[in-house]
Amino acid sequence: MKARFTAALGALFLLFAVTAFFPAATASAAGTPTAVQKQRQGIVTIVLESIKPTILTPKTKKLSVQAKITNRGTRALTGVQVQLLYGDRFGTRSQLNEFSQSQTEESTPQTLASAEPFDLAPGASAPVELKSNAVNAFARYPGQLSVYPLAVTASSPATGRLGGVHTYINYVAKDAKKSIRPTKVSFVWPLIDGPHRTTDDKFYDDGLASLIDESGRLSRLLSALDTGDGSVTLAIDPGLLTDVKAMQENYRIRSWKKDDPGEEKPRNADASAWLSKLKTHVKNPKSAFFLTPYGDVDSVALVNNRLAGGQSSLLKAAYADKKLGLDLLEKNETYPLAWTNGGTIDQKTIDRLVANKQLGSKVFLLSSNQLMANSTPYTPSAATTVQTSKGRHTTAIAFDDTIQQIISGDTRAPGAALGAQQRYLAETAMITAEAPSLSRTLVVSPDRRWNPDLAFAESLLNHKDARSNWLRPTSLREIAKPANRTSDRTYVTYTDGDRELSRHYLETVKAMNTQAYAFSKIFPQPDTSLQRAAMRVASNYWRGTEKRRTAAYRYQDAASDDHEIEVNKVSLVKGEKERQLAGSSGVLRLTIANDFTQDRGPVDVLIEISTYPVRQLVFPDEEDKGQDVYRLERTIEAGQKDTIQVPVKLPTGSSFQNKIEVEVRIYNKQYEKINTQSVFVRTTGISSIGLFITVGALAVLAVGVGFRGMRARRRRKEEEAQHDGAAV
Repeated sequence: MKARFTAALGALFLLFAVTAFFPAATASAAGTPTAVQKQRQGIVTIVLESIKPTILTPKTKKLSVQAKITNRGTRALTGVQVQLLYGDRFGTRSQLNEFSQSQTEESTPQTLASAEPFDLAPGASAPVELKSNAVNAFARYPGQLSVYPLAVTASSPATGRLGGVHTYINYVAKDAKKSIRPTKVSFVWPLIDGPHRTTDDKFYDDGLASLIDESGRLSRLLSALDTGDGSVTLAIDPGLLTDVKAMQENYRIRSWKKDDPGEEKPRNADASAWLSKLKTHVKNPKSAFFLTPYGDVDSVALVNNRLAGGQSSLLKAAYADKKLGLDLLEKNETYPLAWTNGGTIDQKTIDRLVANKQLGSKVFLLSSNQLMANSTPYTPSAATTVQTSKGRHTTAIAFDDTIQQIISGDTRAPGAALGAQQRYLAETAMITAEAPSLSRTLVVSPDRRWNPDLAFAESLLNHKDARSNWLRPTSLREIAKPANRTSDRTYVTYTDGDRELSRHYLETVKAMNTQAYAFSKIFPQPDTSLQRAAMRVASNYWRGTEKRRTAAYRYQDAASDDHEIEVNKVSLVKGEKERQLAGSSGVLRLTIANDFTQDRGPVDVLIEISTYPVRQLVFPDEEDKGQDVYRLERTIEAGQKDTIQVPVKLPTGSSFQNKIEVEVRIYNKQYEKINTQSVFVRTTGISSIGLFITVGALAVLAVGVGFRGMRARRRRKEEEAQHDGAAV
């Protein structure tokens, strides 16, 4: 027992020692910049606040690093010593990645600068500036581009190492430009969010308002787009654009309370400003964009769950609704590029998107984890080709997955933006330095719902030193050209099946879509707007964590309820659920309403009526034969009601039923069901046969009672006679 306790204590001490110096050693590699720059570093926290300059050249006289040291402990620290350390340059991206994972003490053994020792009270912070002659330290490789590791560490005589944080610095030697062929870089800039409406006239929440205000996420992404060199391609969800457009007028937030119309909101001025700014950007001849399918639907899940084929295809409808985005942007066409969630796709979806002209996907944007580099000692160009199952080749472009993870972290935390910037510069410089004489292409794409610090986003697009030394901005179309494609990438098997929207979840989507497609045909011009409710439920946004999936089912319930409300705008008028039928026959009066406004126009419907079970009532025809089902067609104007009179009678030989259920089914003229409702009929009469049977039964009863009376009188007389004889 004592040995086990000693071993456990030793393991605990070792773990504390590792995390006290560089706790990122226990984190994932591409962890967010926050994990690299601001960590729980044992006793102290070190946050890097500035590195000047961010790139070194022979003209650099001094390297200055500013940091903030915070004592997280409960005791005062005396004689705190802060140092700036460095190590030898990286040779490959894999070495850089190993450094980011391990962050070992041995990686930076040499000292660049030291600050004067100081004391630090519990909870107190102190700024530190470290300066060094950069040229002497990094001018080791003439004529080359180099990436070096840096570290800022803290220690004290009493406790030893207190903590540390790592970063990176690039050095561009004199005449390096002569031997470097810059990497052509292009950016994909996502303007995508989650669903904010359930149906076109009802908002699920008001979260979009905070995203498009002056400091909101979507506003920051637009504000960063000052570059006009064509290197940025916007990825836009037309569903987001229509949500923003809806906020330009008064809009309503749904309520979870029954019969509560919800909260009405006034028109949002930020919505008009945001859309106007976006339109201005895309009007620039050098600007580029592509549209996702409406709602950024999970294309792979729709293909794998039979929602991509047939006339009612939800995937086709989502692609067709790209036109809504084009109309709002006042553009005629979009780049035919498909970007599935996470940049991963299966062969079946590639085949579907390429083969179907209505979907029009000619280029695929995929993760470098799925378009993997072959065994080359450098990062290959981004563009290649993939094959369909029928052998047809189509273009595929790989975005760099490592860079995506670096820039997609929370860059708004203290020190995080600086850490992400230095790592991004290091990664891109290493891509060029791995094969400096070989010109290649690179695509940088953050996460779909990227939420960056504005200054950091701007630095990605406008870093002059990087662009003048090892990067050249170019367009995504240029990267996709045959001349820039490589054979050094291979499409590998799709492994994200468990992250798709589940089959169980999509059953409700399928039912909503089938009903909405049928509903669209009752209008003079087919109106597929209700299918967009199903698209929103099938959005990529609902993929991910268990928490996100729980939220998805809650949203699905709300969207399904609001979908039903829309469908039932063409239905039986709400009111009495019962009708009276006096006698064995009569007329049922049923009123069908079209509660849509004039802009939707009239509806053409087929109405079908029968009892459940059948033949509880029959519907006489011209020959007075009882039919099981009554059918008629009607055109009902917008905002109007139509009362129909349905002749009914009790069928011959039926037994008495006091309450009969009558189903009223509404179809489009193609006999696709819209909805079903029931009314109940109370009968106060019986049929002729029933009457005959009843009268006959009463007659038999009367005869029986008469005979019993006669026998009783005869028995009394006999008893009286016997009594009189005995008395004599």
